[in-house]
Amino acid sequence: MKQYTGYVWIAAAASLWGIAATVVKFLFNNQYDPLIIVQTRVTIACVALVLFFLLRNRSLLRVELRDIPKFFFVGICGVAGSNYFYYFAIKESNVATSILLQYTAPILVAIYAALFQHERFTLSKFFALLLATLGIFLAVGAYDAGILRSNLKGVIFALIAAVTFAIFNIAGKPLTRKYNVWTALTYVLAGASIFWLFVNPPSTVVRAGYSGNDWMVFTFISAISILIPYGCYFLGLQKIQASRAIITSMLEPVVAIISEFLFLNGHMSALQFFGAALVLGAIMMLQVNSSDALPSIAQE
Repeated sequence: MKQYTGYVWIAAAASLWGIAATVVKFLFNNQYDPLIIVQTRVTIACVALVLFFLLRNRSLLRVELRDIPKFFFVGICGVAGSNYFYYFAIKESNVATSILLQYTAPILVAIYAALFQHERFTLSKFFALLLATLGIFLAVGAYDAGILRSNLKGVIFALIAAVTFAIFNIAGKPLTRKYNVWTALTYVLAGASIFWLFVNPPSTVVRAGYSGNDWMVFTFISAISILIPYGCYFLGLQKIQASRAIITSMLEPVVAIISEFLFLNGHMSALQFFGAALVLGAIMMLQVNSSDALPSIAQE
């Protein structure tokens, strides 16, 4: 029973991450700036986590000073970078294309590990790479010049998001081995939040004149895309293995695509659906055969 409860928690987290993608697409359709969404979601979550741990468990905020630059690097290049390009991909294209391309990050991590960390590039990894490549070709509509042209900017942003998310996973893995996942999450969010303060300083945000309702929207996005799903995800990890949790979290792109279809009149051809299935199958194959599955500290 304990194991089943774990799957329920992980599924809840994945579903919230998927729904959040559709919600932000709705906000972009209603003239919200992706930059303010990206900035406020991490900043509000970071402040909430810091305040919570100050009141409940200050030990989770203790890190070695020499690791601070590492947290900042992961926060800026990983969280801020992947979030920015992922959300702009959603704005310029659609949820399905953006999330599928960004989800190919594990394939890039596997290639990096084979090239620079001397990990064996197994036949299953090679097959997963071929499957993902074919899946991407079909999912983005590359077989149809019209479809590809209309989504080209979003496709480029999503591919950059995948690269930055892969960098994040490579650089962030040592931190999750050394620190509690909540500690790692809090500090990488802090790194991203401080970075955004320089890019879009508080004075600029104040001059934008966001209403109380706008701030409720920003807080809601932060809650459903970071605070609540992470709580569910880590509860699930207490009951099932990380590798199984990662596979269960594959629900995220499925929920995102379905919710876009239901609420935003999303459209994909049969070939694009088949391509999406190939991409998800490739990622699942890679995770199943991974002997080093660790929980991510920054899902989308």
